[in-house]
Amino acid sequence: MEDVHDIALRELLDPLTGHLQEELNSARIAGQRVAILLVKSAAIDQIDAAHGFHAGDVLSSEIVKRLRSRALRKHDGIELLSRDEFVCILRPISSEGISMLAGQRILTLLSEPVEFGDKSAVADAAVGISMFPDHGEDAEVLLQRAKYALQSARKNRDRLCYYETEQTSPPIDQLQYAERLRLALDRNTLSLHFQPQFNLLTGRISGAEALLRWKDDVLGQVPPNIAVQAAESAGLVDRLTLWVITSAIQKNAEFQKISPDFTVSVNISPSNLQEPDLPFYIDRALRTWGVKGGTVVMEITETAIMVDQKKASEALNELKSFGVRLSIDDFGTGYSSIYYLAQLPLDELKIDLLFVRGMLEVPNYAKIVRSLIELAHNLDMMVVAEGVENEDIAAALTHLGCDYLQGYHIGKPMPSQDLITLLRAQPASAKKMD
Repeated sequence: MEDVHDIALRELLDPLTGHLQEELNSARIAGQRVAILLVKSAAIDQIDAAHGFHAGDVLSSEIVKRLRSRALRKHDGIELLSRDEFVCILRPISSEGISMLAGQRILTLLSEPVEFGDKSAVADAAVGISMFPDHGEDAEVLLQRAKYALQSARKNRDRLCYYETEQTSPPIDQLQYAERLRLALDRNTLSLHFQPQFNLLTGRISGAEALLRWKDDVLGQVPPNIAVQAAESAGLVDRLTLWVITSAIQKNAEFQKISPDFTVSVNISPSNLQEPDLPFYIDRALRTWGVKGGTVVMEITETAIMVDQKKASEALNELKSFGVRLSIDDFGTGYSSIYYLAQLPLDELKIDLLFVRGMLEVPNYAKIVRSLIELAHNLDMMVVAEGVENEDIAAALTHLGCDYLQGYHIGKPMPSQDLITLLRAQPASAKKMD
């Protein structure tokens, strides 16, 4: 017998796929391409749980309003797949690039906070894109491939993903990955790699970002985004993050035997900021390994702050009281980021790699990078540029007065022992990058 949930889902999808198929048939006759943008708001479930379903409905309705009135053209379509998933149909569309620009515009608009009562929240949106006829001519297939792209987008820093034909492997077995991850945490078989950060003032590698690596006996080398996906599905995100924090602090004690003021940066998730014991856990790890709080950097995103601004602010101030440095990551992609720079006890700003990588080709990106560096310095914050992939970008950032560079031009993520070798090889007085 067919499950009642399957029946309900089919009844919901049938009108949508029928309407979409009509659009596709018409586009085929006209020789047009069509883009399917599947937009998901992860915040609606969180808002439901924290403030009630009415608040979630307010956010959902505002998303639809913004998509219809400000993101899409008059002849584009929008359909609701659920309260938190929205299908945008762009017809005609000339290229993949135009569909990506549309996706970026949607994310920018949905980063603006929504007010409900005396509170506000952002959608925490992601966008997956598929294209007709490139990725299929059947409505259901195109929706499925947009969904697959959306799953990847949730793990991408820019929250946007275009479906690629090689993404045809079936979704991972969540139960198996969750079981293996739990086992890896129990047995302490995960590891960290560290991507170096170059200090333009001293001309030395003086910090690194800690990045998770998971090589499993059964699953093989598991990509970081899949590891996070498995942790989310198994409710292991907090435990995984705490393992990363502890391991990063422990490794930094080793790095500081060579470079006493070496810093290690760790990403923390929105749910971590809601955990009241996080600051005390970090303080205990610092004291256990004899590492100064000022040499540990907790990286947060604007989205993490906005899930619950009050709790996030309390957690950040608590961390600050233990001497931990605070960095806002992926900066430049949010609508109200400047507000948080002024309100929160931040020490560092990381410019999003989207702007850094494109700053030599897109004049406006270079202007954004220059403005962010000046703004951060005026607020007594240090600036890290991510995505530094060649000498020309490094030289441009040096000219603009950036403080730290991170990217493949500086060094790829590496095991801790390789970083130790790199630190030992540095001269006592390094030459500054010109």
